[in-house]
Amino acid sequence: MILFVLANVTLTDQNVLEINCGRGAGAAWCVHTHAPHSYIGIDPSQDVINLSDATKHLPFEDKSIDIILCIETTHAFGEPIAITQFVNEVVRVLRTNGYLLHCDFCYMNGSGTSTYNLIANGELIIKEKINITRNVLRALDIQSKSRTDIVQRYIQPEEQEYFRRFAGLPGTQIYEDMSQGRSEYWRVVFRKKTTTDIFVI
Repeated sequence: MILFVLANVTLTDQNVLEINCGRGAGAAWCVHTHAPHSYIGIDPSQDVINLSDATKHLPFEDKSIDIILCIETTHAFGEPIAITQFVNEVVRVLRTNGYLLHCDFCYMNGSGTSTYNLIANGELIIKEKINITRNVLRALDIQSKSRTDIVQRYIQPEEQEYFRRFAGLPGTQIYEDMSQGRSEYWRVVFRKKTTTDIFVI
């Protein structure tokens, strides 16, 4: 997924921040493959690293980051004020012409976070926006058997349904919402707006 999210944006020699990095598998791949100048991953989970909640404060100096990766994160932010605070923090730490590389699903009924929530303050502009719902569903179908086997073999029975949902297996709400058109999965490249940009959607 990270490879697809990067699009045509290079990480080489850039200062990169990954929001909700989990245990760092994606970060390790990026550092090994793309040789950024620096790569920092943050995650709010106490079970991971418990470093920072991106909806409250990003503990970095103003204009210190070139690229922010945000994969399957904003749908969980909930309240609009959390989304607004997140965007404000992204804009604060991004350098001029810095990028927010975003990939997540949004619901068609207007609930949750949409692409337009992220440009509401006028500080980010959309450089590229692609609906990848079919690609995601195809990938989930391909991985379905192996993921099901892992859940059944290694997860306690009382916890299996949670991990099925987390893995997006067929029959779960995440999968069925995309399959039935109730949600869509988008990959979006945002750039921090400059004074010379004309705001166009």
